[in-house]
Amino acid sequence: MNVYIDLNIFDRIEKIHRLESPEKWYYESLLDMIERNQVTTAFSNAHLNDLFRGYQKNPEYINGHLENIRKLTKNLCICQYWGEPKVIWHYQDIFVFFQSKVDEWNDIPNNYEDLFKDFPEMESAHMLYKLIPLPPNFKLGYKDPMYGIMFPLSKIHNHQYALQADIFNFQARLKSDYGLYKAFRSYLVTGLNKIKSNKEMLKSINQSHPDLPKHLEITDLLERYTPNSKTSENLLYSKIVETFFKYDLAGYKSDGHFNNMFDDGLHTFYAAHFDYFITNDDRCKYKAEKTYEKLNISTRVIKIEDIDQLKMEVNN
Repeated sequence: MNVYIDLNIFDRIEKIHRLESPEKWYYESLLDMIERNQVTTAFSNAHLNDLFRGYQKNPEYINGHLENIRKLTKNLCICQYWGEPKVIWHYQDIFVFFQSKVDEWNDIPNNYEDLFKDFPEMESAHMLYKLIPLPPNFKLGYKDPMYGIMFPLSKIHNHQYALQADIFNFQARLKSDYGLYKAFRSYLVTGLNKIKSNKEMLKSINQSHPDLPKHLEITDLLERYTPNSKTSENLLYSKIVETFFKYDLAGYKSDGHFNNMFDDGLHTFYAAHFDYFITNDDRCKYKAEKTYEKLNISTRVIKIEDIDQLKMEVNN
C-alpha cells in the first residue's frame, strides 16, 4: 500500500512520545506499518514548501523535521519537475533537496526589474515594450478600486512594460500579503456571484452550448470562455490543482492564505498517485475528496483517527 502523509501527520509522529491515548495509538499504528514495510510513503516538494515557511520564522528545528521525514520515507521522493509530462519517483536526500530550495529562495527577485538584473541584453526589449501603449479601453477598468491595486504602474505609464511589471508584482504580493489575497479572493467570488445572478448571460451560455449538463457550476461554464492553455506539461497536474482551487473559491472550507491553499492543492495532486492520503487538515481533506470525486480518482482521504481503515486493508 502506498500512503501519502500530510506534514501535520509527519509532525505528530515526530512528537509521538508526547502524545496521549487514544491519539498516540493511532500514530503508533501508522508508524508500525511503515517500519514493517507494510506501507510505503514518500516526501514531495509540497512538504518542503510547508517546512520552508516554518524555517523562515525559526530555522532551529528544521534538521529534526527533515531527519524524521527521511527516516519514514527512506528518502523516497515524488516530484513534478518543470516541463516533465509525469511525476518522477526517485531517491533523493531530503537535506540536499531542502538546501537547494533555500538557495533558490535567496535568488528570487523582489520585483519585476530585479528579474532581469543579470540579463542586460533584455534592456532593448524593455525599451520596445515601453513604446507600446495599452488599449484605449484599458483605463476604464480603474473605476474599480481593485483594478488600481492590481495595475498601479500601468495607470501611470500606460505601456506594455508597466503591465508586465504589474502582473509579476501582484502575483508576488498575493503570496506574502494575506490581507491582499483575502481581498482579491473576495473580489473574485463577488464577480462570480454577479455572473450567477445575470440571467441573460446564463441564458446566452445555455443557448450557445445546449449540450452542457445542467448541474455544472459557474466555474465550469466559464471554462468555455477561457483560453485553452495549459499550466503544466502534466495534464493531471493542471486538472487537479485547478479543480482544487475552484472548490476553494466556492467558499466552503476556504483557506485565507494563498501559499497554504496552493500547497494543499499540490499535496492533493501528489496524493492522487497513492492509495491513501492521510491529513488532519479539515479544509484540505474536504477539497481533496471533492477533487478526487469530480475527477474519478480512487485515492481515499482519511484522518489519523480513521487509521483502522488502512490497517484492515493492509492485514487483508
